[in-house]
Amino acid sequence: MKTSLSRTRGFTLIEVMVVAAIVAILAAVAYPSYQESIRSSRRADVQRALVDAAQFMRRFHSSRDTYAGATLPVHLQRSPAEGAAAYDIRLVEGNNTLTTAVAAQTFILRATRAGTMRGDRCGDLVIADTGLRQMVNAHQDQTLQACFKGS
Repeated sequence: MKTSLSRTRGFTLIEVMVVAAIVAILAAVAYPSYQESIRSSRRADVQRALVDAAQFMRRFHSSRDTYAGATLPVHLQRSPAEGAAAYDIRLVEGNNTLTTAVAAQTFILRATRAGTMRGDRCGDLVIADTGLRQMVNAHQDQTLQACFKGS
């Protein structure tokens, strides 16, 4: 009678460790890119929200011939409108945040970073009644064109 030794099948510890190392390297490269993609998407969302808020202000002005007394609707006070806020949108005058516009012929809207965007290097985005856009509190190496595409 002949006996055969069957070899057990499976993975060796070395093979498992090599696969784990490869997965870790891929994750280390992919995760920061994923995070930047999410931040870029949130910045695009806030640009749209600021344009919507500016259009609201212009409609208010066209019906009353003044910006004074304008208050942003709740859905225009943050971006995104639902879920965790990435930006808070407010009317500003100088360094003061307002709930109601006081200037008769001008407005400035500021999207201030909130939540997971609080540490974003692109800072806060400001848009004025003239269409002027600028960044506030941004890191020195950031530009408006790089952070807020289409600006």
